[in-house]
Amino acid sequence: MFRTGSRRNHDKGPAAEALRLVKVSKTYGSDDGAVAALDGVTLGLARGTFTAVMGPSGSGKSTLLQCAAGLDQPDSGIVQVDGTELTGGGEAELTKFRRGRIGFVFQQYNLLETLTVAQNTVLPLKLAGRRVDRRRAREVLEQVGLGDRLSHRPAQLSGGQRQRVAIARALVTEPRVIFADEPTGALDTRSARDVLRLLREAVQVHGRTVVMVTHDPVAASYADSVLFLADGRLVGQLDAPTADAVAERLAHLGDDVTVGV
Repeated sequence: MFRTGSRRNHDKGPAAEALRLVKVSKTYGSDDGAVAALDGVTLGLARGTFTAVMGPSGSGKSTLLQCAAGLDQPDSGIVQVDGTELTGGGEAELTKFRRGRIGFVFQQYNLLETLTVAQNTVLPLKLAGRRVDRRRAREVLEQVGLGDRLSHRPAQLSGGQRQRVAIARALVTEPRVIFADEPTGALDTRSARDVLRLLREAVQVHGRTVVMVTHDPVAASYADSVLFLADGRLVGQLDAPTADAVAERLAHLGDDVTVGV
């Protein structure tokens, strides 16, 4: 069974801390071929914040997101989302929790080509067995600039528009935390900027917590803070980031001292 990490569980309101990892480790492979994707990572993120996660290829940032979001189980350690521990529960419980409290935005959109924009947006509600409020879905799509594209299918949309559908889909369930994995990686500069503004708005206007993996210093500059990983460990944090400051820190990750947040 899931365990609550605070006095308030996910049925009684949001926890003060949206995400907490305690000594989380994850290794792929075995024996001489074993690779430690995460090595004892500990961090805590306050509710209503926008955090970017950065690091070189193979640093563990995507594994961090997958373990934090309950898409993958760590080998050891504790993961709590909105005060509820995800580690140790059954898959059915975990799936139900993800559908109710977590939103996802991926680089490749993950839209169903046979469904319209409106149908793709409300799909998480249907999968969770929740009532579909089509007026609410329309409002969310209008907020992301797609109010006139409700009946379009993904093939009729640009990459930026597809990603806005993905963001609307993440928002419509009113999740506590949105995990975004390279959400601007396949977009042109203008579309990327629009998507980042929408994620920022999800935090500032709707009170969501956003955790975004990115390789782009400009994208990271939209966040409240940036966490840096190298070799599966946290090696630095930068608050109120600018693109130049992020790029400078990335260039000197080996000079940082490993930290826990």
